[in-house]
This record gives sequence, C-alpha cells and structure tokens, in this order.
Amino acid sequence: MLQLLLSVAAILWATVSVLANDEQDCFQAQEPQLRITGCSQMIGRAPDDATAYHNRAFAYALAGELDNAIEDYSKVIALAPSNASAYANRGRAYASKGDYTRAVEDETRAHELMAKATAEPPALPAKPANAPKKRPAAAKSAAAAPKKQIPKAKEIPNVAQEPAAAPAASWWSWLWGNGEQGGNKNAKP
Repeated sequence: MLQLLLSVAAILWATVSVLANDEQDCFQAQEPQLRITGCSQMIGRAPDDATAYHNRAFAYALAGELDNAIEDYSKVIALAPSNASAYANRGRAYASKGDYTRAVEDETRAHELMAKATAEPPALPAKPANAPKKRPAAAKSAAAAPKKQIPKAKEIPNVAQEPAAAPAASWWSWLWGNGEQGGNKNAKP
C-alpha cells in the first residue's frame, strides 16, 4: 500500500513539475522556440487561454514566423476582443509583411481601445435602490466634534538681511593643520 502511495505521489509530482515548466517556458523563456513549445503545451491543455496565445504569438514574431504570429494574435482577438495589445502587435506583424492597410486598421483599433479604457472609470457594483445611506464613523465624529481654532503662523525673521558668519578657517587649514590658517602642524617654521 505504501509503495502504491509513493508511486502516485511521484507521478503527481512529475506532472506538476511538467506543468510548471511549460508555464515558465511560455511566460519567461528567452529563446522563442522554447517559449513557443511551452505556450503550445499550455494551449493544448486550455484552448481558450488568450494569454498563452498572446505569448506564443509574440514568440513567433521574434522568431520571424509572422504568419503564425498573426494567426495567434487573431485568436487572442477572438477570445478577448478588447485586448488593445493584440491589435497593436498584429498591426506591427502586418506592417512587417508590407500589408499596411491591415496594419493601419489594427493600430487604429488599438488606439480606440486604449482611449476607451482610459476614458472610462472602472465599473463599480451598483448599490440597491433601497440601501440605507450610512455615513462613515469618521464623518459622524468629525461632525459632532467642535471646530478647532487654527493657530496663526508665527512671523519668520528675514534671515537674508543678517550677515553670514565668516568661517573660522579655510578648508586648507582644516586639511593640513590644527585649525591654524595655512599650515601643516608638523611643518617646521
């Protein structure tokens, strides 16, 4: 029985390690082919993972496989139509292939999506119409507390009119001596 449990644990450990390696390769690998392989493994397990498609498309573009990159960016757009980055990157891939009409269309759509995202505040959940209006505790205590008098600012003397104090000795005397002007304390007179 113990041997069976150890075998199952070893298989699970190996599976988790493989899954973690695929994800790490997909998101962090420096080599495009390694990233493509890792992302392809992730897509095989989760075919609707837009992030995996996006990373694989980026790796295809780095590897110079522009048709595959465009195909994956198109898949990202189908899965997440408001992904401005996918439109911008697909536009760059089209431009690299010389298809400037599609490149301009995608770049324009990317800019529209980015402008829309920055113009709209994030959606907050709506309050029910019959919800009681509550004041925060801090607001209640502030309203009940008496108003405090703000003290007047003290007058600050104008220090610019006062003469600056002369330094006791130059930095040379500090460096070479015991505070005496111009000399090394070890020098003979």
